[in-house]
Amino acid sequence: MERSVVLAVYPDAALDRLTDRQLGESLDYVDPDVVLVERPYRRTRFPGGVATVALGGRDVGPVTDPPGPQVAVVRSPDDLAALREHERRGSLDADAETFVLSDLLSVDVDLVALETSLDGRKAYERALSAADLEGSYTHLTTAAAPGYRNDWGGLVVQGVRPGADETGASPGAAVAALSLHADGTVAADTYDPGRFGLEGLAGVGPTRAATLRHAGYASKSDVASASVDDLRTLDGIGAATARRVRYAARARVDGRVYRTSSARLPGNDPVFVDVETDGLSPTMLWLIGVYDTRTDAYRSFLATDPDDRGAAVRAFASWYAENATDRPIVAYNGERFDFPHLTEHVDRYCPAHADAWRDAWTFDLLWWARTEDNAVLPGVTNALDDVASALGWAGDDTGLSGAVVGQRFRRWLADPRDGTELDWERHEAYCEDDVRALAYVYDAVRDAEHVAGVAAGGGPTDTEPAETAQGTLGDFS
Repeated sequence: MERSVVLAVYPDAALDRLTDRQLGESLDYVDPDVVLVERPYRRTRFPGGVATVALGGRDVGPVTDPPGPQVAVVRSPDDLAALREHERRGSLDADAETFVLSDLLSVDVDLVALETSLDGRKAYERALSAADLEGSYTHLTTAAAPGYRNDWGGLVVQGVRPGADETGASPGAAVAALSLHADGTVAADTYDPGRFGLEGLAGVGPTRAATLRHAGYASKSDVASASVDDLRTLDGIGAATARRVRYAARARVDGRVYRTSSARLPGNDPVFVDVETDGLSPTMLWLIGVYDTRTDAYRSFLATDPDDRGAAVRAFASWYAENATDRPIVAYNGERFDFPHLTEHVDRYCPAHADAWRDAWTFDLLWWARTEDNAVLPGVTNALDDVASALGWAGDDTGLSGAVVGQRFRRWLADPRDGTELDWERHEAYCEDDVRALAYVYDAVRDAEHVAGVAAGGGPTDTEPAETAQGTLGDFS
């Protein structure tokens, strides 16, 4: 499996919100190799087995070991010269990216002139030139947010600190997790501290979390083991909220789905679909993965010619017209992404199939479960990989993520050559794993226990459901 390094960033504003239990849960979830904090004394909250560096500390040089991608800290432009010595000694892997972490570069946006500048660039580039480094480097700056990435004439700059681009008096309280890969790609995610601990339960914010803790419910397991009658006696927690909170806790602790309505899932041999694109506003759907439950077969529709951007869509639309017009097409977050982009690209590249596709029976499992409030899903987030993993999906560990796949494809699309070409089979395997994980989650939702006491929208019914109540197959078909 491809090795990556995970850098977790905990600004003061996030640490101020995190209880010790929340912090521990966040570390278990992110599983970082390196933690960045703002002040040296904040290190004491982290376990000794994690490399922890501070913005105001004295760490300089590599903080992770070869082989593979590495993180190195510099405090001044002069420290860049020391990296050359690390290259000579072999303490930096010449075959993998080194990510240089500092606060020496900051992005300044002039909203009047609509111009962006990189403060500190000249001194930094002079020091880089003098250092005469031989390896490949990406420069991580704490003065930009994790969503920022740009190539300044060969100086690749990636932001890492949540809230760095906010101008308000109260900085954003979020945790960042950046997966750093050997080819320089970066998958960056941010998480609200409320995702962790008791606040991670549906219906529980800081006030209710404090109420639960004061009543002796310190963990999700404590809440899951409580009865609705016990929880509803607490201030601000009525019967409806008690049921909702309890089953949110049970879903997380048990790794199970709980059905909260009698709404039906579509039958008729569903087809599961996932698409890979060149961005959030895609010009190309380059890989469409399909798992056909009728034949128990997976197939990929892949486009590897940048001059033929509709190849995958045409092949998929043709297959759909011949095999699946009378069957539900299931995607995860499909209403917001897969389905509208498929519609747009079918219209553009194969209009002969446009009417058939517009009549498609599409079904978004995430929308149905969460937005329409028909099921309680496990997982720290509602992301497919989180939910599937919480349900026990082992999967095929390709070492890839959606963000990394997208970055690598865009790099190849901009400069298609041997050095940038993707390992197509590996990326097809990644897409197949996503589609099969979706089918796994769908089956878990279909077969889940029907909790009659938690109505859609969190509303109550009159009786506490029996612990052994099971929905019949007919309830979920």
